[in-house]
Amino acid sequence: ARSESREALSALSLVLAANCYYSPDSEYMFEIMLPVEEMARCMGVLHVYESGRKAYDVLLNALRVLEQLDYVVVHRARDADSGQNKPMRIFLTESFFTSRGMSVEDIRTWLHKYRQWAVASGIAESVRDRYARHQLKMARLGINIDGHHSLKNRLKQIKRWVVSPELCAEKQRVTSDIERVLDGHAANLRQLRPAKGTDRFQNAWRRYAAGGELTMAMQMKLEQSVRAEHPQLNVSDAEKYYRLLLERAGVPLS
Repeated sequence: ARSESREALSALSLVLAANCYYSPDSEYMFEIMLPVEEMARCMGVLHVYESGRKAYDVLLNALRVLEQLDYVVVHRARDADSGQNKPMRIFLTESFFTSRGMSVEDIRTWLHKYRQWAVASGIAESVRDRYARHQLKMARLGINIDGHHSLKNRLKQIKRWVVSPELCAEKQRVTSDIERVLDGHAANLRQLRPAKGTDRFQNAWRRYAAGGELTMAMQMKLEQSVRAEHPQLNVSDAEKYYRLLLERAGVPLS
């Protein structure tokens, strides 16, 4: 039984790490973007009965152990289908990493390299989209942590631990400098005009998003608004979709 528990803890830890949103720009860091049923499925411990009821006691027990160790923070809420409280939002804590021998400096360096790799490899947008869909799903389910002050304070504490004050101050200084330059040299935005080619607007949007002028929150808001007004446009006509994004952002196209 003890070896099975260790296996469950190891399997759950791998699933959590593989489905975590690592962006330091998010309001609350290290949120897991996978429902508990899917976690159980990944672990091979999801049981579905003939009645349709789903059970995953092995996962829940392992999650409680990680929670007791302060490796995760779990927000539970009432599930509309089962009528029971279940884990709805899960966040990794700093202890999840330090217990594995990683220092805060290691984490900061790793997150910086991860962000660079995600942008360079072109997956940053898809990961942001996935996290945005997760947040939208939580909103539709009415899962809101705004009223849970102790939970919010703990999550802010985790972010302060990861994102150093010096880094925040430097980011704010650089952002302010960029804004001043852009205000004084609006014509420089014309350099962001898309070049001729098959993916001209898509490439232009990615250059603009990666250039630092657009915060992640603003980018997500723009993308969500366009998709709300034009569902599936990013699939049916990607160039028109990215052109709309550029227009909404005020980037000259001619």
